[in-house]
Amino acid sequence: MISVSNIERFATHDGPGIRTTVFLKGCYLHCPWCANPETWFLKPVLMHKKQLCVGCRQCEKACPNKAISFQKDWRVERARCQGCGLCAACCLPGALSISGEVMSEEQVIREVMKDLDYYRESNGGVTFSGGEPLYQKEGLKRLLSLAKGNGLHTVLETTGNYPLEDLREIEQYVDLFLFDLKHVDERKLAEVTGGDLKKIMACFGWLSEKRPQDVIVRIPVIPGFNDDALTELIDYARSRNVREINLLPFHNLGKNKWQQLYLPYQYENEKSMSRESLQKYISDDVTIGG
Repeated sequence: MISVSNIERFATHDGPGIRTTVFLKGCYLHCPWCANPETWFLKPVLMHKKQLCVGCRQCEKACPNKAISFQKDWRVERARCQGCGLCAACCLPGALSISGEVMSEEQVIREVMKDLDYYRESNGGVTFSGGEPLYQKEGLKRLLSLAKGNGLHTVLETTGNYPLEDLREIEQYVDLFLFDLKHVDERKLAEVTGGDLKKIMACFGWLSEKRPQDVIVRIPVIPGFNDDALTELIDYARSRNVREINLLPFHNLGKNKWQQLYLPYQYENEKSMSRESLQKYISDDVTIGG
C-alpha cells in the first residue's frame, strides 16, 4: 500500500509527451515556497476553506476523534485527525476536503493505464512526483516495477535528499530523472529547507556520472533564497553534462493550500516571477519551465 496525494492525468510538463503524474505523499524537506504542502503529511490530510465555512459545527459532531473544535474559529488538532473524511462528508458548504488516500500499487497503475493510448501516440508515460517519492521507497519501487512491466516510460521527480543506497535500488526502473537542485550553500539549504546537501550531492554526483543524458536538472528560482546564486547553480549542473537545465520561476499558486492547512506562508506578499526576468540565462541547454 502507498499513500497518494493525487493523480493528475494529461500532464504535459513532467516529462516527454502526454503523461499521468502520480503525486506521492511524504517529504524530507519543508521548503517555505512549496506549491504542494499537503504532500508533507504521509497520511490523508484535512483541508479547510475558511471562506466557505458557515460555522454550523456539523463537522465537530461528526468527528469520532474529537479533532475538530470551534472556539473563536474552526480548528483541527492534527495529531488526533485520522483523515477519515466523515467531517467532509457532512459539510454541505464544501468547506472541508480530504487530500490524499491510501491505495494499493496495483490500483495506482490501473488508474495510470487508462490513458495508455495517449502515451503511445505522444511518447508519454507516467511520472512519479511528490513530496519526495523516495520517502515511500518500497511502495515506489513496486510502482516503478509495475509500470515497467506494463511497458510504460517512467519519470521520477526527486530532491535527492536521502541515502544514495535508496537511489541505487530504484534507478534501474527509471527512464528519466527530473532532479531538483535548490542551492549549493550547505548552511542556507539546511536552514531554509531542512535539506542535507551532502546527501543531495552524493545522489546527484552518482546519477550524473552514470546516466548524465537521462537527467534533467530543475532549479526552482526563489526570490531571496537562490535568485542571486543562479549562475553558480547552472554552472555546476552544466559541469555534470546533464541532458538539460530547467529553470522554474517562483509562483504563489500554492498559497491557498497553505491557507487551507492553516500554515503560515512566508511568500504571502511575493508576486509570481515573470519568465522574462530569466531570459538572460537561456541557452542551448538552459530552458524555462513552469
